[in-house]
Amino acid sequence: MKDCTRKRGSIRISKCAWARISALLAGAFALCLLAYLLAPQQVGRAQSPSPSPSPSLYVPQPVAERPLPPDAPARPYKRLTGPETLNPGDYPAHFPYPDEYDSVAAAPEVHHLRYVDANVRFVEVAYFPGIHGQMHGHPFPSVFVVDAPTPHVYNLLLDPENAIHISSSKPPAGAQFPVCKTMNPQSPHAESNPDTFPDHFYRLEFLRVDGAGIADHWKEWYPKMLIPLFAVRDSAPAKDAKPFSVTWPWPIAYDSPAAAPNNNKLLYEDDHVRLIEVTIRPGETEPMEGVPYPSVQAYDTFPYAAVEDRPLEPKAASAETTAGHAGPPSGFELPTCEAMAPQPPHQVRNTGKTPIHYYRIEYKRIDGEGLKTHWREWYPWMATLTDAYRDHPYASNFH
Repeated sequence: MKDCTRKRGSIRISKCAWARISALLAGAFALCLLAYLLAPQQVGRAQSPSPSPSPSLYVPQPVAERPLPPDAPARPYKRLTGPETLNPGDYPAHFPYPDEYDSVAAAPEVHHLRYVDANVRFVEVAYFPGIHGQMHGHPFPSVFVVDAPTPHVYNLLLDPENAIHISSSKPPAGAQFPVCKTMNPQSPHAESNPDTFPDHFYRLEFLRVDGAGIADHWKEWYPKMLIPLFAVRDSAPAKDAKPFSVTWPWPIAYDSPAAAPNNNKLLYEDDHVRLIEVTIRPGETEPMEGVPYPSVQAYDTFPYAAVEDRPLEPKAASAETTAGHAGPPSGFELPTCEAMAPQPPHQVRNTGKTPIHYYRIEYKRIDGEGLKTHWREWYPWMATLTDAYRDHPYASNFH
């Protein structure tokens, strides 16, 4: 048989697996469509540990401290079978489970795929009230992005000995959200939400962790970085241009995708979030740009030392100094993340020989405590799934 496996960075990727992923995603899409028309068919996610709450900040509680209800299904649970081609290998660095456990296939009504390419997947996770999730896992390392309280959920674990490895950030100084967490590939689990509001967050999954390998392989991995750039001048807003907001008092002309399109590629946007891929090539100086929203920056490479950063207004406080940082999952080197306040306009120059490359998830609206009372208004599709599941609950895939 022809060997079509290759190794990139620190995660082993199989070309053969992409065909299988496509088939699984197609099936997941079909199931989600049926959920809107008829009734839900599947679901899942694991709650991650985080610091104890302080009087001023809400921080989700570890699931381990929430006992299972008396009627929770008991182990052992039925197991799915099939090929293991998604990041195969030993836990905790890899995912030694059948592809059918992949979250977007096993639990598509809770894991909504918003963007995917050869490097990352952006998944919106929404455990609506009353849901008993399907058993599923996450084959790749990821960054969690959270902007609201976590309801009192509980999880059933297929293999309790395969514990998660996690690191959590604090929110930006003076704020409650966003916060971010880093996690290794996550073994199969099934979450239930008996609370009155959703468990809602996003996860950016790294199909390949670049790590130190980007220094030698960036031209191979990111050929788009070699395409000649079109000229972009610094924004010159009119003197009477209005401030964008109280928290970001600069003209919207400095918004990064518009002000520096060569460096800030918009991958996904809705009325709640934006996903942006940030790239600054070796020797490149980006135009003056800023970030008008709170955000999380997700990294799968190591910190950049060869950087010059020039602010538009030297007296403006840098968002970097007030950010909440999360290191890699325990026992790992990557990924890492930062929870940031809106970033004042600045100009970055890459003086090194390796590209600056990371992803930024921006919150156009921080849900916060408002999610508890406004979730049906803000997420009508979630309300539809909630009502359909209440009327037609589906059979579990593990008991």
